[in-house]
Amino acid sequence: TSACASACAAAASARARVPPAGGRGASGSPTCSSRRTMASVGPANLGSRGRGPHHVAFVSADGGALDEPSSTSAGEPSTASSSTAARSSPASAASALASIPAMPPSQLDEKYLMGSRAEREQWFPVAFAADLGEGTMIPFDLFNVPWVAFRDEHGRAGCVKDECAHRACPISLGKLVDGKVQCPYHGWEYTTGGECVKMPSIKKLLPDVFVDAAPVVERDGLIRVWTGKWSADAETQRAAMRKLDERALAAPEGFTTMAEVTVELPMEADEAMERLIAAAGRAEPTEKVPFTRIDTEISDDVFPKMIAGALRSLRAAEPRETRFLPSRVLESRVALEGGPGDWNIHQMHAVLPARPGRCRVLFRMSTDFVLLPGVARSIGGRVWSALAEMVLHEQLEAARAGGGHAGQAAESYREWMREVSPN
Repeated sequence: TSACASACAAAASARARVPPAGGRGASGSPTCSSRRTMASVGPANLGSRGRGPHHVAFVSADGGALDEPSSTSAGEPSTASSSTAARSSPASAASALASIPAMPPSQLDEKYLMGSRAEREQWFPVAFAADLGEGTMIPFDLFNVPWVAFRDEHGRAGCVKDECAHRACPISLGKLVDGKVQCPYHGWEYTTGGECVKMPSIKKLLPDVFVDAAPVVERDGLIRVWTGKWSADAETQRAAMRKLDERALAAPEGFTTMAEVTVELPMEADEAMERLIAAAGRAEPTEKVPFTRIDTEISDDVFPKMIAGALRSLRAAEPRETRFLPSRVLESRVALEGGPGDWNIHQMHAVLPARPGRCRVLFRMSTDFVLLPGVARSIGGRVWSALAEMVLHEQLEAARAGGGHAGQAAESYREWMREVSPN
């Protein structure tokens, strides 16, 4: 137990963000959820079904407590479609909404969060769906809050705050048990709705104990998380789903994804976004940007990098289109000139504010010219990942031309930032 406690303390220290104040945890919530040490809550404090002043119950649209959480679909998870029509159809939105479990109102303290409420009311791509396999947990920070994504027993993706309700231990240090995340400290287990359903350290399970959870939709090969306020009100939920449907992020028809890379950068998300857009261009290379590699396909092997370098030198890259989307996404098309045929690359960058001074970047690179792309990626996956990393370094650091389409994207981004800025 002492070793586990030491590991939890070290992990919590490593992920420290805004200094705690008033007995609150790193991201603003009281350190023991709902939010205090549940073992100290005696029977005298518990009301009907165990609800007391330190428990969270599901809340209906009119503010009344519900006896049971609303049921969710038990079917298999829907697969992401590459068809724009399928992504934007009402049936698709309804299906996605039905897959989101009931969850209590958020208890995150606004003053500890990064960004404004308007900025956070989006569906942010936080991970590639292919990286979230069965039995896998993906911890990440977003707007100064630690989260962990995982799949339930039906394969549906979910996301809960990465702090156990008992002692605020990072849940991601534990493991998955039958589609529930298990804290490594005392074995408390949580569903994708944030409900604690197992407490081995307590003689009798205390009902209605939750950690914060965030709505998740898997679409276009991405795990997308809603970080705004989530209400039980049906119209509020439908409005949120409409924001998702307006922003399809799959590669266009005729393109095949060859590499998906996730990195963390030691810079603010705004700086990373400005560097990627480079509206005014860069006459000289900037300082090197060190990556913290999250994607496991990226390798330090020299051979794949040599091949990637040779591929990169075959043709000159000429940017053609760049578009900014409010989910902090840049979509762009780059023409590869200097040879026969019409070769193009489609790029998607998602630039996410992680915590002060750090951001996470998801980079997807798709092509329209590779013969037998499935075979090419299967045989040379590390080469394509190395090429994607090389391209990302160039976009952040190398000298480049600006203006035109980049200027339009930059103006869209800055206009959006002015709209969502609290000042």
